[in-house]
Amino acid sequence: MQRSHQDLSDEATRATEMLRGKIVARIACHSEAEVLVEFTDGTRLFVDLSGSALELSVTGGPSD
Repeated sequence: MQRSHQDLSDEATRATEMLRGKIVARIACHSEAEVLVEFTDGTRLFVDLSGSALELSVTGGPSD
């Protein structure tokens, strides 16, 4: 299912707010279709390519 431009923009805005001010500790490529950005506080941003869709997932961090 293709997401609208507004849905993509909203997702990007939420991710930006969640990650604002964090410091990158490392970046890893888990596969050809997945990148992990790990932050010093334990927060992780996964960027996955699933078919033709780009998926963002933010996990971990100080409140988990």
